[in-house]
Amino acid sequence: MKTPICTFDAKTALLCAKCETKLLSGLLTDADVEGAIKITKLAQRNQDINKFTMTSAVKVDGDFIFALSGGDIGIIRSNPTLARKFEDEFQSKVWFVEAQATEKRIIENLFYPTKILAVNTLWLPDGSKLTKVIILPTDKIDPQLQHSNIEKIKKISKKIRNIELLVEFENPN
Repeated sequence: MKTPICTFDAKTALLCAKCETKLLSGLLTDADVEGAIKITKLAQRNQDINKFTMTSAVKVDGDFIFALSGGDIGIIRSNPTLARKFEDEFQSKVWFVEAQATEKRIIENLFYPTKILAVNTLWLPDGSKLTKVIILPTDKIDPQLQHSNIEKIKKISKKIRNIELLVEFENPN
């Protein structure tokens, strides 16, 4: 298991002088430390997790967002029980994104398993940009729940990559 803090620190939940300095200087966040400690605890009980590489963690409105290597995300997606173990350990919703992914790939990670039809960049007159995402609405999800999830995804994308999202639904007709 690789995390942003030392393995010993992650196992003991105490930071060494080096990791403490990184935390105080801003190279690490409290979410990185908390995430590393909890994911290491999970890794001790699960061999798949023990092979993961956690690059960083961010907390948005109580949800944890983990930046992992792409292969790690594939393992989690192929094993729903593993995803539930994360949510049980963290007592919150846990999101997974690829650490070195493009903006489009980050958006796909956040919307997973929803089908994204298009991702376009809109340049505004003031020089800022807006990323427009077009998705297919699903009948299985309550529209209110879907709306709250979309608002959460907007907050997460803004926090982790400074991506301003505009989400539209494709008319299925």
